[in-house]
Amino acid sequence: MITPSENERLEGRFEESTLAKAMEEFSTVGYVVVENLISKESCERLSQAVVEDAERIRDAGEKTMHEKHTGQGHLQLGLPRNAPYVRADLLANPLIECIVASILGENAWLGFYNGNVNLPGSVNQPLHFDRPYGWRTEGAARAAGENWPPRTITLSCSVALVDITVENGATEIYPGSHHETEVASWPLGERLSNHPELIEKWGPPGRMAIPAGGICFRDPRMWHRGVANTSDVIRPMIGLTYHADVARHWRGLIVPEMTPEDVNACKNEASLRVMDDKALGDGRLVFQDDTASVFSDNPTRHQINRNVRFVSPPSRVDHTVDAHLVGGARVIEETGG
Repeated sequence: MITPSENERLEGRFEESTLAKAMEEFSTVGYVVVENLISKESCERLSQAVVEDAERIRDAGEKTMHEKHTGQGHLQLGLPRNAPYVRADLLANPLIECIVASILGENAWLGFYNGNVNLPGSVNQPLHFDRPYGWRTEGAARAAGENWPPRTITLSCSVALVDITVENGATEIYPGSHHETEVASWPLGERLSNHPELIEKWGPPGRMAIPAGGICFRDPRMWHRGVANTSDVIRPMIGLTYHADVARHWRGLIVPEMTPEDVNACKNEASLRVMDDKALGDGRLVFQDDTASVFSDNPTRHQINRNVRFVSPPSRVDHTVDAHLVGGARVIEETGG
């Protein structure tokens, strides 16, 4: 575990020796935990908001779409996009962005901002990985000037709002499994459970415990699964996902068939991403305009594209719907009358 020093906090960057330790751990096992990044005040405020939304969903008594696909009791929730819930120590934190830039390079961009909740009585999810390899063959990687296995082009940041422990459902992980190249050739939808010999190869699993206010920076290609929350309290967590500059799709994927014109357009206009219909569109996350100062008062020191836009009244951002669509929330156009 990495602990920021007072000097690193003041400078807004980690010392080279600290970064080297973090990068070695990330590369070798697939994740690194950094503690004391998010303030107690931010943890408490966001935890309360996330738990209230989770309780509302639980009390409705119906499985969410995410639960139907992954496992009962595991919720993906939108997060409030208005003040005072949008926090600088989370979305404009130079130490977080220092780690992101070190792993993904300059001009990495924020592509996902969501709640990740484990309810009491939840079940074990299927073992899976969140992202495929950016380059699916050694030839494609070498042609792009990459090593094999290639680097990750996506970084998952699991933010602990409370202590995440084995008891309340710390994620089960298979350290080092992000180096397994066999999965690169699998067809979409192929399950790890069909390959017990690989599971045995990379086992036994560990657990992703994170202290409150800490973040686990995780290679999303590492195998993992949500497991049962055996406590009697809701476990709130936040997920931030960043993508490397080379990932042009709004979901953080390589788009090999892009035209030179589209490539140049994306380079010249940072808001543009390839959409699911293969056309270019605005791929930014949406926030209410009362949060703009969180970003403007804390400019990035590490060339990170925060990838946000703001809406003003009569428009408002509703975080309770469309959390998985472009922008991560729905913009509601209020009308008078």
